[in-house]
Amino acid sequence: MRLTRLSWRACALLMAVALASQMTAAPAAASQPAAPGPLASAFDRAAGEYDVPRDLLVAVAYGESRLEEHGGLPSQANGYGVMHLVSNPTQHSLERAATLTGEPVDRLRSITSANVRGGAAVLRDLADSEGLTAGARDRLSAWYPVVARYSAAVNDATARLYADHVYDLLRTGIVAGPVRVAPYPVRPELGRYARVAPAGAPGPNVAAAAVPEYGPARWVPAYGGNYQVGRSSRITTVVVHVTQGSYAGTVSWFQNPSAGVSAHYVVKSSNGEITQMVREGDTAYHARSANPYSVGIEHEGFVDNPAWFTDAMYRSSAALTRYLCDRYGLPKNRNAIKGHNELPGNDHTDPGPNWNWNYYISLVNAGGSGGRYLAGSPTDFTGDGRDDVVTFTQGSLNDVYVATSTGSAFAGTSVKWNDFFGLSGETLLTGDVNGDGKDDVIAFTHGTLADVYVALSTGTSFGGGLKWHDWFAPGAEVAAVGDVNGDGRDDIIAFTYDTNADVYVALSTGTGFGPGVKWHEYFSIPGEFPAIGDVDGDGRDDIITFTQGPAAASDVIIALSTGGSFGAPQKWHDLFAVGTEQPRVGDINGDGRDDIVTFTCNADADVYAAVSTGTSFAGTTVKWNDFFCLAGEFPYLGDFDGDGRDDIIVFTRGSTNDVHVALSTGTSFLGATKWHDYFGLNGETTL
Repeated sequence: MRLTRLSWRACALLMAVALASQMTAAPAAASQPAAPGPLASAFDRAAGEYDVPRDLLVAVAYGESRLEEHGGLPSQANGYGVMHLVSNPTQHSLERAATLTGEPVDRLRSITSANVRGGAAVLRDLADSEGLTAGARDRLSAWYPVVARYSAAVNDATARLYADHVYDLLRTGIVAGPVRVAPYPVRPELGRYARVAPAGAPGPNVAAAAVPEYGPARWVPAYGGNYQVGRSSRITTVVVHVTQGSYAGTVSWFQNPSAGVSAHYVVKSSNGEITQMVREGDTAYHARSANPYSVGIEHEGFVDNPAWFTDAMYRSSAALTRYLCDRYGLPKNRNAIKGHNELPGNDHTDPGPNWNWNYYISLVNAGGSGGRYLAGSPTDFTGDGRDDVVTFTQGSLNDVYVATSTGSAFAGTSVKWNDFFGLSGETLLTGDVNGDGKDDVIAFTHGTLADVYVALSTGTSFGGGLKWHDWFAPGAEVAAVGDVNGDGRDDIIAFTYDTNADVYVALSTGTGFGPGVKWHEYFSIPGEFPAIGDVDGDGRDDIITFTQGPAAASDVIIALSTGGSFGAPQKWHDLFAVGTEQPRVGDINGDGRDDIVTFTCNADADVYAAVSTGTSFAGTTVKWNDFFCLAGEFPYLGDFDGDGRDDIIVFTRGSTNDVHVALSTGTSFLGATKWHDYFGLNGETTL
């Protein structure tokens, strides 16, 4: 899978050079001929009849419905079929399609070929109103304003969300049974939309009222009549919904005055992007009698098609639910996390039988870090060569406590090192950013502010939080810390974690972080687990991604640092950290090269390792411990006894809040020993 993606990027770059003079002139027949089949034939016929690029027609349909007609049932916006032809008080693409094609409304709703024909007719009608000539209609790039208008969004900003997704599909390609669209490096002609930022897009001059409560989210407010200001009950429940529609369509529907419904958050299928639409302290209209005491999370998709429920969606949503449970003191189980169908007085069936509750709840309980992903972060706050432990309380106190290592235990009484650092929803990491030998604490605010704060260690406390960067890792990007240029000071790294898969770096000057610079343009896509570590032992941290698929696709890819960029991706291991295992990075044998470790965190509680040779991770994965980290616990790495070899640690949480350590011998981890009996309470972030 990884080789296919890399091959595509290489091919795309070659194509871009070869076709530079006609980049915007992609013909309607850009894709490979579709295999015979009624749906493929319907797209071909409709595209030819209405002079709409066939691949664009497929991409619009796929973005709306994944090419499923859902038994003729309507979406929540009362849209029908694969083209989502809509009939509601403010949207009338269904009726317009009937006028343009002469097809009866009933056929457009229930017959897929008629529905596709109707969608093509509406697109052509919009193209004519946009003034697209016959020559322009042959360019995929020229259809961007048409696609934006097809969304029927309430404003241009939300229309851009919709159109951007359709063009992302064209760039990545589509495979849906016999219907296929080959990837094409199209650059859309934005027209008037070039002056409009996508709804909720981060920016340096966003008003405080437009900042989401959950850091990684966008903020796009719902129409005021679709929710009630304030609450009549305290929050006790998180409700899981499925949108019965697309992500951008749902965002637009909640902005529509005729909707009468809303939810607090909406989660995108393809990459887990989150939009907040109602403040948590206000009452969204999503669950009838349960509205006053619940927070609603809508997930893009349809209950009858499990393909919508991607791993990226599960992980992103679980992180949001974990944040909500921590913020409002809710148990991370099915007593507080419910489906829409489980609430009293509701007749809905979502999230339906295809929603994997066991996996979702395991992800909600798996997170120990404030960051979305975390594979390594040093914690020697005193500079004595031994890693310590830290916990960020977040919530309303925002205290930071440290228990220092004695070499055989963590100091019995945890000590407050800072009384206001690390707000809820921020990514909290550690690293020696000023190069004095003592690790400091770093907070990435994400959201629309995207600030980075640092509190330097004095050896006995953390100083006040200082802003070291005012625009880094916005939105749902994944933040990391490491010394990528080898100057002895830790820098900050951001993985965009989207279809672009860019990696940005801001180098430490010792008193701040410099400008963000792109160091890699395709590394770690949604669903993978990015990390940082010096795997070749040259003193510069490299980037790592665990693809985390099934056994056949659980590769480990690295890109080595040159000191000014990251090199070409290389596969260093082809079976490691399968599925929901938790990978970590550290030097476990003390040879100066970082190795990889994975925790199964289940009833088996196994720990596997593969050591670095400098050019790969040892081919055979070896079990280094056979009982460490159960489900719901949080594992980590660190050199806690100061012998130069990273050991393993686990924060048990639950009712005991114990901390256990298993020391490295260089070839295995010893049995677990309790090093602290009350540290890192439920809802806190521990490292």
